Parts: sequence; structure tokens; C-alpha cells
Amino acid sequence: MDQPAWSTRTSIGRREDVDRSYQLWVDTPPKYDPSSEEGYPLILCLDAIWTFGTAVDAARILGLGRELPRAIVAGIAHDEPDMKSLVQDRARDFTVSQAVAPRETGVRLAADEVGGAEAFRQWLDASVLPELKSDYPISEVTFVGHSFSALFGLHVLFNAPETFDHYLLASPSVWWDDEVMFGLEAEHAANTKDLVAHVFMSKGGLETDHLSMQREFYDQLAGRNHPGLDMTWNLFEGETHSSVVSAAVNRGLRVLLGP
Repeated sequence: MDQPAWSTRTSIGRREDVDRSYQLWVDTPPKYDPSSEEGYPLILCLDAIWTFGTAVDAARILGLGRELPRAIVAGIAHDEPDMKSLVQDRARDFTVSQAVAPRETGVRLAADEVGGAEAFRQWLDASVLPELKSDYPISEVTFVGHSFSALFGLHVLFNAPETFDHYLLASPSVWWDDEVMFGLEAEHAANTKDLVAHVFMSKGGLETDHLSMQREFYDQLAGRNHPGLDMTWNLFEGETHSSVVSAAVNRGLRVLLGP
């Protein structure tokens, strides 16, 4: 039977190295042509349970007015039955070092259970992205992440920036492990002449606590003046760490992919 219009294709992938499963969701645009020679932009959403639907909606409605190109939207979601378990898994996969998370994050893991960002990146690079590029005609890839998954996006940016053409980083958790990402960025800058990437970074105006130094991190990175780094910052007034997701995805996609 043919795939119904306006439906999401769902599959399950498993990582044997950590014994975890993930759901992969894929939405194709109207009049999708699998034999297209030009291909379609791919929007790849981590934390898909709260970013994928927003990205799909944005691609559909903004595509009507040609504010965005017709795009394939994919999402990776931890295959867990409840939010408590999912929160633990995303901390395992998206954090860049071993540390104990503040209690307000909901993460209840020992330090040696987290810090799996590099292993997750290698799985994406070796399994998920090749599968998507084999199954769909893809011209370029935009990464979408929020909070911990945006922290993971920064890890990719500094270790394998060519993995993605565009980076949408909503409220990245740069506070992690006593702000370790500030030091990792400085180390990267000391050992790299240039950073070639297209980056949109943002936070909500109501994110004002000790976990909200995203602007300071943006300023540090932008201050390197890398010739190949195209960066945009956006502060969304009146938005919290959670409510900012839809605003950041909508605006970020237009900045990164719009005409």
C-alpha cells in the first residue's frame, strides 16, 4: 500500500554499543519526487518529541509562501515510554563530559553515566545520516537542537563541522559541567584557523537564571571572527526555556534556509 499523504514514516533503530533504541520519523514535502536530481534540504531534529512537529509545521506553512524551500524533515527520538526515562537518555547521549547535573534538570545519573556526545555523533555519522541519504535525495542538512541537544550540536560544530550545512541551536546548555563548553571552544579556537559553518543561536527572554549564559557563549564564539563562520543571534522576549522552542525553530529555519 502506498504511503498516505501527510503522514510520517516511522522506523526503529538500535545502537548496540549502548543497548538503546531510537525512533526515526521522516516527513516528506507535498509532491515529493524520490527521483529528484536537485534533491531536497533535510532538516534533522534531535529532541524530536518537541522539535520535530514544530519543524514539520514550519516547513509546510512557510513552504506555501516560499519562505522556506520544500524540505524533508526527520526527527530522532529516544524510544522510551515516559518522559522521566527520556530525560535520562538524552543526558547520556547529548552531554559532552562526565558530570552530575543540577537537580532542576530532572537528570538523576552518576557522572560516569553521561558524556556520550562523541559516541552519539559517531552513530549519527555512520548509521543515521547514510541511511537517510540512501533513502532520500538530499541536497544539504540542517541540524536542529534545543537545550541538551543544542549542546550536542556545539560538540559537532567543534569536532566535525562539515557534518551539517546549517546549525539551529536553541538555548544550548552551555552551563553544563561548570561551563566546560567555554573552555572547549577556547581550545578549539587555539588550534583551528577557521570554522566554516552557518549558525543560528537563541534563547528566551525569560531565561535569566544561572543556567542561561547562552549570549555570553555566543559572544565568545562570534568574537573569534572566523572568516567562514556566519552567525545569527536572537533573543525571544517573553519566552521561557520551554516555550522558546517553537519560536526558535520557526525563526531559525527562515534565517538558515530562507531566500
